Amino acid sequence: MIKLIASDMDGTLLDSDGNVPPETFELIGELRRRGVHFVASSGRRFDTLSEQFAPVVDLMDFVASNGAQVVVGGKLVDREVFSHAAVRRLYRTVGMFGNLHLALFDRTNSFLLDDESVFEREIDKNLPNPVRAYDVPSPETCIIKASVYVSDAAVMDMSYALTRELGEDFVFAPSGRKWIDVMQRGVNKATGIRQVMEAHDVSADEVMAFGDSMNDYEILRMVGMPVAMENGRSAIKEIARKVIGTNVEHSVQKELAALLASLPRA
Repeated sequence: MIKLIASDMDGTLLDSDGNVPPETFELIGELRRRGVHFVASSGRRFDTLSEQFAPVVDLMDFVASNGAQVVVGGKLVDREVFSHAAVRRLYRTVGMFGNLHLALFDRTNSFLLDDESVFEREIDKNLPNPVRAYDVPSPETCIIKASVYVSDAAVMDMSYALTRELGEDFVFAPSGRKWIDVMQRGVNKATGIRQVMEAHDVSADEVMAFGDSMNDYEILRMVGMPVAMENGRSAIKEIARKVIGTNVEHSVQKELAALLASLPRA
């Protein structure tokens, strides 16, 4: 029996405009009444996710910033902060490539290490509260997330190049059309979901997870029922037990409704 459901946001649960389809809130509430926990698992920060899920924020858990922020039952149970020295190495390495542009994030701000006009915003890279930075913020600033914008090259090519340069420090996962998510080694969506599972005494074979992008890879490999989106990357579809429709078709919501129909009523 499925006891916990984790879903990615952009390209998965959210519609084409980056919004939570209205029926999602009722589905999350009904899942909770039937004893199934729902977790938003995303590269987005917790502040953004809590606003998006305001009607049901008290009925669900969050794995935000690609595992760097874990909120269970309304309480922050983990926050993974980037090493300042590692961020400086990242900054220097990104500077080697004229087509790469670094963005760093703390709990509320987006520090842009290049002119704001250089960055192309995408639905999950809307760069809230942008601050133009001319150097890496001081060690007192807790960086919880980093992303690299690729201006004029293939994202996969530049992800490979960054891995060759800094693979001992970071994992680089293509995200969206022109962005690369930078994740600390040993910190990802799966490490966050494990903490949620432990809090609810749920095993991996009792977890269903939905994803579409490479930052979903670890969690889909971990859970008993990995589900990929039709609009997802090919590697994600290859490791899934099931491939459903697109986020535009609200396919995750349809899958949740089908699961609820199979469960006994509370």
